[in-house]
Amino acid sequence: MDDASSSTLPATVFPSSLHEPGTAVPPPRIVLIGARPTPVAEPGPDAALCAILDAPLARGETAFAGFARKESELGAAFAALAVPAARALHARLANPKPGDPVAERFGRLTFDRRHRLLAFLADARRRAAVSARR
Repeated sequence: MDDASSSTLPATVFPSSLHEPGTAVPPPRIVLIGARPTPVAEPGPDAALCAILDAPLARGETAFAGFARKESELGAAFAALAVPAARALHARLANPKPGDPVAERFGRLTFDRRHRLLAFLADARRRAAVSARR
C-alpha cells in the first residue's frame, strides 16, 4: 500500500480549522440526552431483600418449598427491622411506586404470601411492645 491509501482519515472528517496539523484528534464524546441510570438496590436492607427475592431455587427444591423458604427468610429479615423501618417498608410494599426494586420483586409473590408478610410488617409495633414487657 502506498502512503496515500494508508492515511488515517480525510481532512473533511476533521477540518484543519478545529485541530492543528500534527496534533492528536480527541475521541468523540457520546452524550445521551434524557438517559437515566438504571435503579440499583442500595446496600443495606434493600439489597438483602432483593437478594432473598432473586435467589434461585436450590437444586432439587420444589417451587412450593423454595417459595416457603423465601417467605421464611423475608419474615426473618422483617423481624430484624426496627419499628420505624418496618412501618416505612410496609408503606412501600403496600403502595408500590414504579422503579422501586424491592416493591417490584415483592409484587411477584403470590397474593397469600404478600398478605402474610405485609401483616407481619404491620404487626411490628405490637411485637416490639410485647418483647419490651418481657
